[in-house]
Amino acid sequence: MLRILDAAKELLSHQSFDDVRAEAIAERAEVSPGTLYNYFGGKNEILLTLAAIENEHLLDLGEAVVPDGATSAKALLNRLFDIYYGDTYMMWHRDIWRLGFALAFTDVSTEYSKRLRDSDRALRQQVVRATVQLQAQGKLRADLDCSVFGAMLFNNANMLFLEFTWSEHTTFDELRLQIRKMTEAMIDLAVPPGDAAG
Repeated sequence: MLRILDAAKELLSHQSFDDVRAEAIAERAEVSPGTLYNYFGGKNEILLTLAAIENEHLLDLGEAVVPDGATSAKALLNRLFDIYYGDTYMMWHRDIWRLGFALAFTDVSTEYSKRLRDSDRALRQQVVRATVQLQAQGKLRADLDCSVFGAMLFNNANMLFLEFTWSEHTTFDELRLQIRKMTEAMIDLAVPPGDAAG
């Protein structure tokens, strides 16, 4: 199965989704088309699986971002979002991300869509945990509901990424700058009074 996913990832990083045939993925993976279809219903399921694996990888990388008491809320949360929306996240063209979102929204009952949604929820929970830890260190207001605040930060960044996939003109650097500015603006509202560093 890993050979199939690796082959698909390689092909999709250089070609549009429509240009990549399931048979070409099987050929690149050095398996028969029948073997590919034993693991996946087709290209759609492969795409959803690759997106979920990417999220799971980002989740693992994010585990290293832990509040240390000296790091500001802005610095720590920016570091998390830099991981989530770093260069490795843009391994595909926008049309492939658009299709991935569309598939996740339309094929909601499949195990592949569920895995992608679960990985997305896990990333959101990672941000929530970071805000809880920051609050425990006095970096965020004590009266802040971190489950709501962390989810709001993540959902905002995710929505900006979704909007980025719709646009043909916004650059990836512009997306990251938008995420950083909005994240920092929300953190400014959540830091304790007198904490200018955020």
